[in-house]
Order: sequence, then C-alpha cells, then structure tokens
Amino acid sequence: MFAVIGDIDGDEHFRMRIYIAAANGVELVHDEAPVSPRVRAFGSGILWIRRDDSLRPNQLLWWRPGSSRPMVLSDEPDSTRRLELRSVTDDMAILASRGSGDTRHWIISGDDGSIPTRHPLTHRVSDVDVAIWKQTVIVLDRPNRIVWGESQDHVLAEAPPGFSAEHLQPSGDALLVTGRANGRQTFWLPVHGPQAVWAAPPAGTMLPAFDSATEQLMFLASSPVHQPQMVTAKVGKKLPLEPTGRASTLCLDAESEDGAMIPITLFLPPGEQTHPLVVHVYGAYGISLEGPFDPFTDDLLARGVAIAYCHIRGGGELGPQWHRQAIGEYRYRTVDDLLACVARLRALPTITADRIIVTAASAGGMTAAAACLRQPTWLRGLHLVHPFIDPLATLTNPASNLASTDWAEYGDPRHNPSIRDLLQRLSPMARIQELPAQSLPLPRAWIRAAERDARADNDAIHRFSQHYRNASVSRHPGHVIQRITPGGHLAGDSTEATEDENTLAHAWMLDVLGAPYELNKPTETVKRSAPTTYAAPGTTRTGYPAEP
Repeated sequence: MFAVIGDIDGDEHFRMRIYIAAANGVELVHDEAPVSPRVRAFGSGILWIRRDDSLRPNQLLWWRPGSSRPMVLSDEPDSTRRLELRSVTDDMAILASRGSGDTRHWIISGDDGSIPTRHPLTHRVSDVDVAIWKQTVIVLDRPNRIVWGESQDHVLAEAPPGFSAEHLQPSGDALLVTGRANGRQTFWLPVHGPQAVWAAPPAGTMLPAFDSATEQLMFLASSPVHQPQMVTAKVGKKLPLEPTGRASTLCLDAESEDGAMIPITLFLPPGEQTHPLVVHVYGAYGISLEGPFDPFTDDLLARGVAIAYCHIRGGGELGPQWHRQAIGEYRYRTVDDLLACVARLRALPTITADRIIVTAASAGGMTAAAACLRQPTWLRGLHLVHPFIDPLATLTNPASNLASTDWAEYGDPRHNPSIRDLLQRLSPMARIQELPAQSLPLPRAWIRAAERDARADNDAIHRFSQHYRNASVSRHPGHVIQRITPGGHLAGDSTEATEDENTLAHAWMLDVLGAPYELNKPTETVKRSAPTTYAAPGTTRTGYPAEP
C-alpha cells in the first residue's frame, strides 16, 4: 500500500489517495481532502490528520488494509485548537493539541496488526515540547531549560547559558534542540554538553544533517550574504562560513513609542555614497524574519541597495515573549515598531531617506500597509504580497479559513469590543476607505494576489488596491500595479511562473529606487559593526514569496 498527497491548485486543500496492490496493478481504496500535508506509515497502516472546512487540523485518523473506512483516533472539537503530529516512529507517535494558552500531548502506540491506542501525557509544567528518540519519550521543559526522559524521569541535559530552547529535533541517532541565541536560529546537541551550540549567520538559517561515513554533525547554512554551504560542526567552535562580500552587517536598535528597543539587521553595500533601501518586515505568529541566500537580494546588494530586516514584536526573534508582546490588545505595537525602525534607518547618513521601499507578505502586509498610511511620505514604494488587508472582516466571519485559530493572534472582535475598535483603527482597509480622492501623497505600490489563496481575501486586496489608487495624489496609470497570479498563498502553479513574477517585482523595485545598473564588486571581507543593545540577529526573506 502507499499514499499520494498533493495540493494541485495551490489552495492548501491537500488531497490524499491511498492505493493497494491489485490483480491489474493498483486499486484506490481511500480518497479525501482537505488533510494536513504529511502522511505517515504507522504500524500496519497509515496515519494522518484531517482538516475541517476552515482548514483547521482537527482529527487524527488511521487506516489499515482491509478497512472499509479510516478510524478516528482523536478528535479536537475546540475550534481554537489545532492538532499536530510532533514525532512519529514505526509504532509510536506524539500527538499535540495546540491552543492559545497551552499544548496537550498524547502518546499514540500501535504494534503491527493492532489498533493504535492513545494515552495522555501529563507534565510538571505546561510549556513543554515532546518527541520520541531511541524509542524513549523525551521532554523539553522550556521554563526550567532542561531535557529529561519521560520513563526514567531524570534530567538528561541542561540548556547552555543564553540559549532559549524551542523544539526537540531527533535526527537519526542524535537528538538536537532548536532555539534562539542572541536573536539567531541556534542548534544545541545536548549529549555533547553546553559547548555544543551553533548559531546561524546573521539573517540566515541552517538545516542539520549527519555525514553517514563519519557520523559527524553538519549544517547546510545560508544567509543573504552567505551562499548555501555545507559545514562541519565542531564542539566549541563557530561554523566556518564563507561570505559573499557583498555587504557589511550592522546591528542597530530603534526605540519604539513605549520605549522598547526594536532590533534591526542592516546589510550595507560598500561605498561612500548613500544607498537606497529595501525594508523587510513580518512580525506575526512568533515567526522569525530570516531565510536562506536569495539571488534577488544578492542582486540588490550588488547594485548598491541596502537591505534592512526589522525584527518587530510579534515575531519570534527574541523568543516567545517577543511574540506575546504584540498579540491581541497589543497588536498596535507592530505598526509602532515598524515606524520606529524606518525613522531610525532614514536618519542614518548612509541611507538615502527619500528612496525607501517597504516589502511584506501575508500578515506582514497588514503592518506594512498600516504604517505606510500613517507616514506615506517616508516611502517611495510599497510592495505587498498576498497581504492580510482587512482583519476585521476576516475575524468577524467564523467561516473564513483559519479565522478560528487567528483569534489567538489578533483577538476575537466578535465578543471583545476593545479588540474590534483596535482592529478598526489598525485595518488598512478601514483607513483607506475613509480617505477622499487624491488626498494623500501615497508611494508607488505593487500589490500581488493569488488566484486560489486559502488565507488572504482576494476581494479585499482588490478593493484596497482600487481605494489606494483613488486616494493617491498621483494620477499616473502605473502608480499602483495589482498583479493576480496563478497558485495559492504559499506558492505559484510552477517554479517558472513564481520566478517570472519575482523577476517582474524585482525590476519594479529597481525602477522605483533608481538603482544603478552597474554591479558592485564584492569586498574581500565582511565588516561588522559593534552591536548596540542587540547581539547580532539577522533575518531575511527569500525573494518576494508569500509567507504563512
């Protein structure tokens, strides 16, 4: 037997088909959608998570040959919670139910031929992660910063100083812990002690792997100024990474309205002249703004365009508390933080203050658009990809995809008047609709929607684009460009189509910024500034893709 799963239309309605061997080839025995995009062999059958009509993962199912229908092993009726398989082996799995306040765990057990059983796991603290490693249940106790074995109930390791542990990650015979240190993605190998910690380069990411011949831990590391490279991890030593030499890395802080210091990672090309600037922002769901090497970003740096990543609250760069500081009633902080970062960058003597573009996607698009409408003269361009542009309409409609789980992020305006008022004030759609015709010097805009977006409201994006064009002082026909592309929120129909769309957006950016056509030569070294109050983070986005 085998299962095939895919998202043909890009709308995240993943469809799964289970086939078994038959006399004339194969026979289709089960077909359903939507499901979560991972299916696991488990015991004598197949394990997966079903989604409801709003795409919320809500049921754990198991099917085995000879069954007329799949068996429901677990059901989560609470519309604010989501099921997730955290760890799966041949006959053991960890099921998690995540909500706004806690995470619950169960062990799923099933030997060959038997129906899997479910047993709850109880923990001494509520904030834990659980995984299976060498047939043992391992628990990461985040508040107490320890890793311990469930069966032996003894501490296996204590987290190194300065390391904020996030998740367990079994990899072959090794157990890794992912986390954050000094604002960067970091990995810890507990069995080798507190010195076995490796951080990604500023604005970069890493993927762990093991050399099968030497059993040596390795990382595939990358960043805006580091092309992808496989490096060996040695205990007590930094990873030996080779930079491109396109830019120096500067770590800055901007003071937000409430006094919070907001980290900024700035990549500054060489040269005495001032530089136009592209600003990236996200700040939602605890997701850190960072990513691998990207040829579009590299080309901007090569043409003398500076790149900045604003690590505003709501993201995960400084751990869970950084996320919690900008959810619900504190959502306004994302806009305040972004404006503080842009003001700080505009004041730098190395930045051309009247040649700045802000680019953002999905939830980041709401923050970027709201900031632009508050200070339109600060920007020359606004680039939005699949933006979440009308939060109030989405979150007051229970039928909207993901609305039930987004209430934990933004608050529930249906039952909380203060949240409703806040979202009304923050909503780019609500603000743009209030503006008279030709009333604001709005910057040029490139706004992209996807034909089959399962998360962002395309009708809202279209209306926002029309209102934006109407409210702009400029009457130039190209002042606002709205693109509707094939595919869904996370990807286009094909790699080629996505690349073409990114190339068009990139050319638009070069035009808006007046970037030079002659490329700079890489410098021999990457110079670092001394950090101010933040210790060397980094984040980027790859090209201009849509993000969750």
